[in-house]
Amino acid sequence: MSIRNPEILKEVLSNPKRLARAFSRHTYGMLSWVDLFSAKFKSLSNGELRLLAARLTTDNAKHAKLFSNRARELGEKPEAYKPPVIGQKIYDILDAYRNPFDQFAYAWGSLLHFSSLLDVYYGVADKESRQVIEEVFRDVNEHLRLLENYFELEANTHEKKKRVEEIKMIADMIYADREEEEIKFYAE
Repeated sequence: MSIRNPEILKEVLSNPKRLARAFSRHTYGMLSWVDLFSAKFKSLSNGELRLLAARLTTDNAKHAKLFSNRARELGEKPEAYKPPVIGQKIYDILDAYRNPFDQFAYAWGSLLHFSSLLDVYYGVADKESRQVIEEVFRDVNEHLRLLENYFELEANTHEKKKRVEEIKMIADMIYADREEEEIKFYAE
């Protein structure tokens, strides 16, 4: 997955106050994912899908708390964050998917991008922030593994495999677009 300007992102986030803004942004995003996936629980008839959605939801809530706390420690007010238009579009796209297959494919693309972001954040973070990032990263890697296993079973035709890749590419594109906007926000 792509981060179009990783060196610029590293430079901007090398200031802990700016990294705190990234944590605030992710706090908002993670809580949005919690709301969206929680609302879709009723439509999941399969117990395994419910467990997967519950795991993603619960961990996103935990990660939001970790990032929120760290942002506050660095002097940021995470509750004041408002997403740019492109940021809100991310959640609108997820909300528009009506079946679990598409929702989880989008989540997979999102998590691949987020994993790349965590690498960037870790490279510029102070010791305390690194501890938070490490905890989140462990869960993200587990989520990626769970989604990979899900799609090994569910993407069992050429058409389904193609659909997964298309949705992952949509997520990658929109998240890469968002990073370009967020870099401006972090640098303010």
